[in-house]
Amino acid sequence: MEGEIKRLPANEILQRLATLFEIPAHDRHVYCVFGPYSRLAPFQARLREQVQAGSFNRLGTVEYLSINRAIYHQLKQKGQYERAGALADNHHDEQLRRLLSETFRDLITSRIEKPDIVGLVLADFELLYAYDIGNNDISLVRQVAINGKRVCLLVPGAMRDGRLWIFDEDPQARREFPDPLIFRHSGWVFELAD
Repeated sequence: MEGEIKRLPANEILQRLATLFEIPAHDRHVYCVFGPYSRLAPFQARLREQVQAGSFNRLGTVEYLSINRAIYHQLKQKGQYERAGALADNHHDEQLRRLLSETFRDLITSRIEKPDIVGLVLADFELLYAYDIGNNDISLVRQVAINGKRVCLLVPGAMRDGRLWIFDEDPQARREFPDPLIFRHSGWVFELAD
């Protein structure tokens, strides 16, 4: 089903995302843009600028979140940052995994449930995958992208054998991205072309 994934230049993907964020949504809307870091990083910067300028806000506010930074700020805001550091220093991986998971869930649900928010653009998943919570918790976005809300995922990865591999450039870090987040038949999955 790789043929159902559109391989497009950055400008065209930006235009298509703008259209997707401006049409009414009633069912699950999860958009995905993927490519190697060399192409994804400049695209992310352009998309972040467009989001911050309000270019996608016709139906409501679209917010851009760097997951790594947002989790850090969420931990600080909730008074859990020092605890997370202590858990990491003492190799309490399972407790740290649980804390990061709870923080991610709280972050995403609190942001998307705001009445003026119509969608989220999520980038920078490294922290989630470093602690092996990505496969379980990133799928939360499928649950929250309902009732007019939508989520766009910016994934550093490559499609091989019909599966999306995050961090594909590093064999030791490579993980399969959850297939339920790839809405193949929707026209919402885009690969960044050269």
